[in-house]
Amino acid sequence: MLPLSPLQLTAMVAGVLYGMLAITLWVLLRRRHAAQPLSLWVIGALLAGVGLALLGAPEWLPGGLSPGLAFHCLMGAFVLRILALRHELGRPLQLARAGASWALAGAVHQLAPLLPPPGSQLALSAALLVVAALVFARHAAAAGRLLGARIGHGLAATECLLALAIALRTVAAVAGWAPADGNGGALDLALAVGLAVLTAVFGNLGYLGLVLGRSRAAERAAIAVQWAERLRREAAEDRAASLRDLLHQRDELAAERDQLLKLLAHEIRQPLHNASGALQAARAVLVEPRQDVLPMAAERLQRAQGVLADVRSVLDNTLAAANLLGGDDALCVPDTPLLPLIQLALGDLPETQRRLVRVHWQDLPDTAELEAGLVRLALRNLMRNAFTHGGPAVSVLVQCERQTKPPALVLSVVDDGVGPPPGWQPALQPGAQASPARTAGSRPAACGLGLFIVREVMARHGGSLSLQPRHPHGMVARMVFPQHAQAPATSPRTPRNPQWGLP
Repeated sequence: MLPLSPLQLTAMVAGVLYGMLAITLWVLLRRRHAAQPLSLWVIGALLAGVGLALLGAPEWLPGGLSPGLAFHCLMGAFVLRILALRHELGRPLQLARAGASWALAGAVHQLAPLLPPPGSQLALSAALLVVAALVFARHAAAAGRLLGARIGHGLAATECLLALAIALRTVAAVAGWAPADGNGGALDLALAVGLAVLTAVFGNLGYLGLVLGRSRAAERAAIAVQWAERLRREAAEDRAASLRDLLHQRDELAAERDQLLKLLAHEIRQPLHNASGALQAARAVLVEPRQDVLPMAAERLQRAQGVLADVRSVLDNTLAAANLLGGDDALCVPDTPLLPLIQLALGDLPETQRRLVRVHWQDLPDTAELEAGLVRLALRNLMRNAFTHGGPAVSVLVQCERQTKPPALVLSVVDDGVGPPPGWQPALQPGAQASPARTAGSRPAACGLGLFIVREVMARHGGSLSLQPRHPHGMVARMVFPQHAQAPATSPRTPRNPQWGLP
């Protein structure tokens, strides 16, 4: 057996290293990666190891078969590893085309010695290996870009260096600059050893890096899918919670409307019953043949007129309640003259009640930011509530004052009636019962439609309503209307009309 040249020894070492790394790669990835691409890559790496080993020991096979078989093994190694990379890229394998390319390269290698120029077989074989290395490098770079792994570009660069080394060595051998049998100088030997070890190690490690990069990409995609699913689930839960809240609000609104309808039916039915009784009494007086018929009839008719005014008040409250409950638009609050507003509210009362109302102004501007119609209704309801529940000898004070911090207009309706029982707490829901219950000689504990309207009017204005006992007896209803700007204060005013109690 002839001694091996340095290049042949390097080829054998690289072949053994290729085989060992291929087996190690199979052991590491056989349970973590798809079997088909891994098998293609490992078989291709083993063929590369066998081809390099045959180049290093040409006497292993008789008849000079080692170089030809080594070329077929190296070309097959490129073809199989290219197929593995195509699988990683998600491209069709095209097995027939790959097999035809492999067979065509082998046929060209076998027919190359028939060409007349010397060294033509070496040049053609080297050219085919260079083309295969460049195709492999292109697929490795594409896999690196797809998987976001830099190792793919490193693998492509290594194969490009191998192709360049093969081309340069072949050109040097054909031109006679270097011996074709592998007995070169120190630089030739160092380059051969370096490229052999680099391609053997980096080739298999590069594929391992690509597989791990795909695994990391798959894990990131799985985490992204989990987060997306979690976000969708949380969004669905939020929508379900919103729907439950809407249904709850709808049920509450329906219950409130049902309660309001019952209260409306009660408050309308009772005044109509009273009006019917008053009219029947007036009719009975008119048919009696007595001299005092006309005064009695006038009294009965006046009573019926007052009851009908109550009915009108209830209907006004009903319309206001429907407007307040159904309207979601922002309330328009222009500058409203206060004096005409209070005059209109007093004009809604019967004459006998108007005489018992006094109005007190304190540091008050001429206008305020109010919705005149709603505030008139709220003020009228508070005054009627005072006369209705305050007792037979009640009198009412309407007090107007300005609050500076924060800017607000305060309208108070103060009566000196029987007042609430001790420990009383207001209930401002329609039909709700205050705590404690009504006692003898005190005003009722239930909140009627009038106070409910007042509460809603204050809510639309962004203000507040408070009901407090007055010492030694009576009730104070206080409405606070926020104001954006206050006009200059005017001097306190004193009533000039004792009947209306207005300045």
